Amino acid sequence: MTQEVETTMVLTLVLFSIGALLFLVITYNIVQQYKQKQETDRRITISRQKNIIDEADELLLNASRLPYTKTLVLLLQNRILDALRIISAANPALASVKQRIQDVTAQINYVQENYQHNEESIFRSPESDRQALQMLQIVKKIRAVVRIEHNKGKIDPQAFVTEDRRLELLLLKINIANLIQRALDARVNRQFGSAKQLLNKGISTLASIHDKDAWLITREEEMRMALREMTEQIEQANQKELEELQEKKDDLDVLFQPKRKW
Repeated sequence: MTQEVETTMVLTLVLFSIGALLFLVITYNIVQQYKQKQETDRRITISRQKNIIDEADELLLNASRLPYTKTLVLLLQNRILDALRIISAANPALASVKQRIQDVTAQINYVQENYQHNEESIFRSPESDRQALQMLQIVKKIRAVVRIEHNKGKIDPQAFVTEDRRLELLLLKINIANLIQRALDARVNRQFGSAKQLLNKGISTLASIHDKDAWLITREEEMRMALREMTEQIEQANQKELEELQEKKDDLDVLFQPKRKW
């Protein structure tokens, strides 16, 4: 009887040990999976924030060609700062990130105190269709970022409406500048039909805009003037052609008129 009890106890201990071992193995695996998930999530977070920083840096580089308001510059720089802080929280050991946080903070303070904005003097018209396309893509990216930051509460509704409308007009400026250049090129190549069509399109577009700034008003006047000049040029060319045809007709009439009998 004692032997049976001992055997039962041993068996119980063995089963308990096996159960404890299984529990430890399962617990270890759960902990490892959790750590792996944390590491994966950390890497994804850092990668996502780096992409945000790279995009904002790229957009800020175009401030020399496109007119950026103080609101927009601060919005992009604060977007970088927020991303850097998230990276630093995910990996506190990154000393370079801490230094970049200090640098961006200093830049934000400088912009708040010293940034000057002049819409007309900074905007540069695209020199080609390709450059126009690149500028359009940049402005569209900026509008998307502004909307994202607005949804996160980083910009108040009135400032968002103002900035979004300004960017919308900036898209229009790029298109109008490119349209005028194409019309002028068509005129030089004596493609008057294409040139008139482009100018009429630009004038019609601007005529429907009620909040045009000085740049757009000037371009509208230029297009109207170019259209008038080209219309006069075409009329003069047509008149000259008619006169030349009349002269040829007169010459032919003289040549083929009935000969007099003497």
